[in-house]
Amino acid sequence: MLKSVSISNVAVIKELNVDFDKGFTVITGETGAGKSVFIDCISFALGSRADKDMIRTGEKKAEVSALFEVDKLAASSLESCDVHPDENGELLIYRCISDDGKSGAKINGRSVPVSTLRSVSRALMTVHGQQDSVALSEKDELLSMLDSYIGLDTELSDYFVSYNSLCNTKSRLDSLKSALNDKAMMLDILEYQLKEIESAKLSDPDEEDKLISLRNKLRSLEKVTKNVSLVEKALVDNEKGVTAIYMIDRAASAIRQLSDVFPAADDTAARLDEIKSELSGIADAVSDIIDEDDMSDPEKKLDAVEKRLSLIKKLRTKYGDTISDILSKKDEVKTRLLDLKNSDENIEDLENEIEKFSAECAKKGAVISSKRISNAKALTKQITCVLEELDMPKVQFEISVLEKRENGKLSFGPKGYDDIDFLVSANVGEEMQPISKIASGGELSRIMLAIKSSMQKKNREGTSVFDEIDAGVSGGTSERIGRKLKDMSSSVQIICITHSAQIASLADVHLKISKSEISGRVESCVKALDRDGRIDELSRIIGGINITDKQVKAAEEMLDKAANNILLNI
Repeated sequence: MLKSVSISNVAVIKELNVDFDKGFTVITGETGAGKSVFIDCISFALGSRADKDMIRTGEKKAEVSALFEVDKLAASSLESCDVHPDENGELLIYRCISDDGKSGAKINGRSVPVSTLRSVSRALMTVHGQQDSVALSEKDELLSMLDSYIGLDTELSDYFVSYNSLCNTKSRLDSLKSALNDKAMMLDILEYQLKEIESAKLSDPDEEDKLISLRNKLRSLEKVTKNVSLVEKALVDNEKGVTAIYMIDRAASAIRQLSDVFPAADDTAARLDEIKSELSGIADAVSDIIDEDDMSDPEKKLDAVEKRLSLIKKLRTKYGDTISDILSKKDEVKTRLLDLKNSDENIEDLENEIEKFSAECAKKGAVISSKRISNAKALTKQITCVLEELDMPKVQFEISVLEKRENGKLSFGPKGYDDIDFLVSANVGEEMQPISKIASGGELSRIMLAIKSSMQKKNREGTSVFDEIDAGVSGGTSERIGRKLKDMSSSVQIICITHSAQIASLADVHLKISKSEISGRVESCVKALDRDGRIDELSRIIGGINITDKQVKAAEEMLDKAANNILLNI
C-alpha cells in the first residue's frame, strides 16, 4: 500500500507531506485547491511524462517521493524489473525535474530509467480518472483488460512467436515479389553492391580504429622517432655507454661488495636487478612503437593508410555506420541475390512457410480465443451485477468476442485474431452498442468502477486511486459508488478524489486539501479531518458558501448512518 507522499515545489504546492493508511481514504477540497495537482504528482512519481512547467514559479526543481509497503505478491511481480524492497519491505520512489528540462528517478536510492518506474507502477498502483473513458473506446485497451483478467501471458507469448515468424515471412515474400518486377535491374544493383563490398576485403571490425591510430603515428613519426631514441639512449644504449641500466648494474655490483658491513646488501642488490629488468622491459616496449616498415618510406605508407580510410568511409556512407554493419549488409545482399536467382522456387517455399505459420497462429489463437469467450461470459455476469448495485438496474452489458476476418480468412494480430468490444444498452428496448458511443460521463464512471471491481475479485491489484469517479452522478447513485469503493477497500487500499458528500462520508480517513496565502504566495496544504472537521467539510460540499444548520445536521446524519452501514436517502 501507499504509506506516504512528499511533494516539493510543484505548482501551488510548496512543501507537502501526506501519510496514508489502509482501507478507504477520500480527498476533498475546493476547486483549485490542488487536488488535481496532487494526483498529477503521484502519476509523475510513477513514470508519467515530465514537464518542466509543473515546477513552482521561481523554483529550480520539483521533487516527488512516494513510499510503498510491499507485500510478497507485489515483491514477486517486481523481481522481473530487478527491483526489490528494503529489509523493512518498503520501496521509496523518487522523481524530480529541473528547470532545464532534465529529470531523474530513483528507487530505494538507486538511479533507474523512467521506463522502470512505469513497469514498477503496474505492480503497485493504478490511477483511474476521466481518461478511462478514452480507454473504454480503444479496443486494444479493452483487450488488455480482458487478458489481464484471464491471465494469458504464457499463451500470448507462445502465440507471438508464430505471429512474428508469419510477419517476417510475409515481409520477405513481399520484398521478393516487389524485386521480381525489376529483376534484371535488381540483380545488377545487388551484384554491384556485393562486388564493391567484397573487393574491399574487410574482415576486422576494428580495422578503421587501428588505421586511424597508425595514421596519427605516421603523421608524427619525426616526433615519435626522436622521443623513442631519447628513451633508448637514456636507458640502454648511447655512444658514451653511460645509461640508466649500466649505472644501476654498477651500483648493484658495488653494493654486493659491502656485504661484510651491510647485512642487506644482497637483498638491496637484488632489488636493483629487478629495477634494471623493469627498465629493460620499458625500453623494449618503447622501441616496439616503431617497426622497420614504419621507417621505410613513411610517406608512402601514410598515403596507403589515407586511401584505405577513404575507401572505408565511402562504404560506411553507403552500407552502414561501422565495418560490422557493412559486413552484415554483405550477408544481406548475398541472401537477396540468392532469393532472386531462385525466385520461383523461393516464392513457393515462402508461401508454404506462410501457410505453416498461419496454421500455427490459428491453432494457438483458438486456445486464446476459447479462454476469452468463456471468461468474457463470466466477467460480463459479474460486471452486470455490480452495475445493478450502482443504480443501473436496467442496463444490459456484454463483452463481445468475435473473429476478425479478411476475405474470408482469419486476420491475425499480435494478440490473436479476436475483435473485442464492450457493448451496453443503458435503457430498455435500446440496441446494444459499443460503450463509447452511447454512455454518458456518469455511466462511464460507473461502468469503469464495475469493471475494476469485478477484475479485482480475480486479479488482486495494488493501491487504486480514483480521480472524481463521481463525475456526472449525484444523490443515491453517489452513495452506491461510495459503498462499492468501501467494499473494495476491504482487500485493497482505495484513495478517492471526490466532490460527493455521500462518498466522502463513507471513508475510513478523510483528507482535505486547502490553499492559503503565505508570504504573498499561494500554497496548498493537506489536513486529516476529525469528526468535527468532517462535518464542516461535508456541510461545505452539500451547501456551498452559505451553510445552514439543516446542512450541518445532514452532514452529521451522513456520518452516523455511514458508521452504522445504513443506506442514505438524501
